[in-house]
Amino acid sequence: MMKRQNGLLPLFVLLAFIFIISCEQAEKAEQPMAEKPSIERTSEYSIHAVVDAVDFDARSVTLRDEEGVAHTFQNIHSDVPLEKLTVGKGVTMTISKKDLNYAVKEGEPVPADEEVRTIGAKTGQEDRTITIIQAQNMTTTVQEVDPVNRMITLVMEDGTPMMLPVQDDVENLENLEPGDKVVSQVTQVIMITVDE
Repeated sequence: MMKRQNGLLPLFVLLAFIFIISCEQAEKAEQPMAEKPSIERTSEYSIHAVVDAVDFDARSVTLRDEEGVAHTFQNIHSDVPLEKLTVGKGVTMTISKKDLNYAVKEGEPVPADEEVRTIGAKTGQEDRTITIIQAQNMTTTVQEVDPVNRMITLVMEDGTPMMLPVQDDVENLENLEPGDKVVSQVTQVIMITVDE
């Protein structure tokens, strides 16, 4: 009888060990993946200007602000009604800008240029307003991360490395790893309203 108890004891220990291991694996499976860093910044400001030049063939317009600085917009989409702008007429430029930077793990899909999100709102003055949307999408690869000194080395699409400081409001920097992709999306909406 004593021999049977001794034979059951190792079996009991083995079952307990398997149970503990399976519980630990279940706990690990339930833990969420570390969140990658991301940051979004938006800004909006207005400038008063005068229409300096309109080139219908080249689809460009130049506006000169109150300080004499020229703002030229080129290759404007054919849907933008440039005929609303007259040389010498006063306009108000409202510039809305959104910068979105986020990281994706190596191998995850990166959005195409056409998927870049845009910003801007209807003004209720569509008869006097034209809207120009400029969007850029750039993807770089993380080469090195220094979370202590808040520095990052990114490799551009052409293979050029670039070391950059990381601003204090970017969280989860420690979760960034070499090989991760950093997507930078810059969208600028310029609304030009002809003054009444």
